[in-house]
Amino acid sequence: MAGACAAGFVWGGAGIALFHPTSFTHQVFLAFVLGGMVAGGVPLLSPLYRAYPCFAIPIVLPITFSMLMLGDRVHVIMGLMILVFGIAMLSSYARVQRLFREATDMRLRLASSVAEGSALQEMLRLDELTQIGNRRCFEEQLASEWKRADRNGGTLAVISADVDHFKAYNDRYGHPAGDRCLVGVAQAMASALQRPGDAAARIGGEEFAFVLPQTTVLGAEQVAERIRKAVWDLNLPHESSPIAERVTVSVGVASSDHASVASPADLIRASDAALYEAKRRGRNRVATVAP
Repeated sequence: MAGACAAGFVWGGAGIALFHPTSFTHQVFLAFVLGGMVAGGVPLLSPLYRAYPCFAIPIVLPITFSMLMLGDRVHVIMGLMILVFGIAMLSSYARVQRLFREATDMRLRLASSVAEGSALQEMLRLDELTQIGNRRCFEEQLASEWKRADRNGGTLAVISADVDHFKAYNDRYGHPAGDRCLVGVAQAMASALQRPGDAAARIGGEEFAFVLPQTTVLGAEQVAERIRKAVWDLNLPHESSPIAERVTVSVGVASSDHASVASPADLIRASDAALYEAKRRGRNRVATVAP
């Protein structure tokens, strides 16, 4: 604003210094030059609150008074016209600034809406209890990575995991404790994933699934064992379990380089079959689907 005021006083002072009381042509030319400066300041200074009046008023008033002071009819009319022109420019400035503020507010609201929409989309992909991915997140990630693997000729693995005898855990310790157990198990299993592209999700009550892009069956088996061991190392008491006196998980592995799969659904079925095999063998273990 200080710069606008300084510029206005410089041009206003120039109008006084260059005003020629006996040359009408010179006066008209000076009025047009100063009027052009006043008009040109509207779009330039509209983004700056109150800057335009500080610029325009020091320009308009000196030339207006100079015209009025000459006293004859023509100069009085010219002075009044310059004054009306200045008022009109101030009115235009007010409208332009209002439109500018509205446009700015609209952009801010739009940016806020986009941010809120992104946050909402992210929330819709998170499991509310465990704060890892939910079934929707798992399915979207699997579909995306399947297309990528199909396009680039890569491999894709899916791991399915269940908390062993979780109903008995709930019956023994209560549902609040069961929720805390699921949170701890979910975080432990998610921490076993070491690559940014790997995804963990809770797809049911005590059911979890993992998407491992560019992973062979051998690599997936290693990840699955880390998942199983991470839960084991939590050492969460489970006195109702016939397997161990702590919470355990059964884990099934399937990979596109090992199982005969033609779609994401086939890969899920293969990992589920491997999970059932792990349970059949006594739980708290990793099993891989047969080719």
